Amino acid sequence: MTSTRPATRSTHPVEVPSPRATAIVAGILVTWNRKELVSAVIEALSAQAYPLDRFHLVVVDNASTDGTSRYLARRWRPERIVANSTDRAHEPAFEPPSRPEQEGPNLAGFASLSIVANRVNLGGCGGFNTGFAFVERVLPSWADAEPDFLWLLDDDIDLPADALRCLVAAADDDPRIGLVGSRTVHLQDRRTTIESTIYFDRATGFMGPDPAAGHPMVAEHRRWITTTGTNSPKGDGAFTGVRPVDVVSACSMLARWSAVKEVGFWDQRYFIYCDDADWCLRFGRAGYGVVLNLDAVVYQTPWLSKLTPSRAYYADRNSVWMLAKVLGGAHLRRVTWSRLRAFLLGSLKAGLLRRGFQGELRRRTVEDIVRSRGGRLRADLPPPESVLEAFERARCLGPGARVLVMCNQPESVRWADRLRASLTHSLISAGRADEQPRWTYFVRNDVPDPQGTRGGGGAGAAGSVPERIVYSMRWQSKIRRQIGLLRRPPSAVVVFNLLNDVPLVRGGRFNIHVDTRTPDRAQVERDTIGSKLAFLARWACTAVAARVYARRLKPHRSSTKYG
Repeated sequence: MTSTRPATRSTHPVEVPSPRATAIVAGILVTWNRKELVSAVIEALSAQAYPLDRFHLVVVDNASTDGTSRYLARRWRPERIVANSTDRAHEPAFEPPSRPEQEGPNLAGFASLSIVANRVNLGGCGGFNTGFAFVERVLPSWADAEPDFLWLLDDDIDLPADALRCLVAAADDDPRIGLVGSRTVHLQDRRTTIESTIYFDRATGFMGPDPAAGHPMVAEHRRWITTTGTNSPKGDGAFTGVRPVDVVSACSMLARWSAVKEVGFWDQRYFIYCDDADWCLRFGRAGYGVVLNLDAVVYQTPWLSKLTPSRAYYADRNSVWMLAKVLGGAHLRRVTWSRLRAFLLGSLKAGLLRRGFQGELRRRTVEDIVRSRGGRLRADLPPPESVLEAFERARCLGPGARVLVMCNQPESVRWADRLRASLTHSLISAGRADEQPRWTYFVRNDVPDPQGTRGGGGAGAAGSVPERIVYSMRWQSKIRRQIGLLRRPPSAVVVFNLLNDVPLVRGGRFNIHVDTRTPDRAQVERDTIGSKLAFLARWACTAVAARVYARRLKPHRSSTKYG
């Protein structure tokens, strides 16, 4: 198979000391609807400069709908495919394995290749827990012995040939090292490190690339930074060696299996996000070292570029639960309330600033934390649809309709122009050119205006320069500039990237949300006085429950191996 990834180009030393003994490694690769990507990861694993007869790979297919298991079975000929019929990752139900039609060893050259097909999507957290249970219960029945290490892997990465050798060499150096992480380099720019050292700040509960004041690694970390040539743990620096850290990422993480059996598996509540950070802090609490091997590289796209409101929900919810694993007493209660209060204020602001579903999602984050409601998010979010469908749903087509576009980001006016052109093209293609709405751009005064039309403009009819209303950051300006909207309220309001800083007095009954990463799609939500009042009532109840929860909170200790 020809990989679609950029050619691997190593940016670090490749001369790595060989381990004192060749360890048995079990890789766990979790995937969902990415059959070509996960196949490319298997290809990179098959090229590892490590004895492949000591490497077992378990691919956990999280109920993909794109035929992932069949695709991988044809491409790589796994020795067995095992169905997992449970809907609870902490209660696996592995059925007897089936052998693919092709005979012979797997085509990757591994000691064994197994596919575990989950009946339901258990998320990244549940997928890795499935893999842990499989290694514990099933793999030893045909492997030579239990593995020495687990290698956790994401399905959207690429790896240089010495990645596994570097990880095992670091772990083999000290038996008290429980976890070894990889330095993350940008998948499309393989000179740029996007994540390396991660430290936990006990004072605030946040994580960052540099240790906070009072952390025992502060002085040594600063000395190390001066050797990189960048004065930063990121960028195009000379990164090499092994660093003690608090957290490493599971996109490529080596775990000592004996330590895993002592510390336990991942918290079953999490679904995705913070599960790996939580695990690292638990390893540290158990007395195991967590280190980053800067020479063990993994290539990946920055996670922030993949962040969505739903994914932010998981990250925020789980990060609060994680605090109760490592903090205690009054300090835990103070830090938790500070985090919940920030979520509540963000929810209130979003709900009142034409970002209703984001406000509700932030409120749900707090509610689910308080109720300990884990697993997959179950919320009715506006479905993405084409721009034309979105404008139809918002009832803002035709010469009598008026669209207000909020322009408060540096590229907002350009985005608005592109949106307008896209809708125009769609209407013309559908033979509905006479259904053009009238456009008004509500532009903050520090946003560049490519057409140089500050205020005024045409009437916003099709083909003319849209009308512009320019406001400043002062509240008086935001309110005063809306006087015209009281006489001529818009039919709908367009908000880019869920960012809006103006509380519109009369803004129409619909919001059209456009994520500029997918500018041909949009989400529509109703925004009325009634919907706002209902939101405020739910918000007030959640705020009271959150305050009670924070006051009564105690440290969390799981009674099972899961968390």
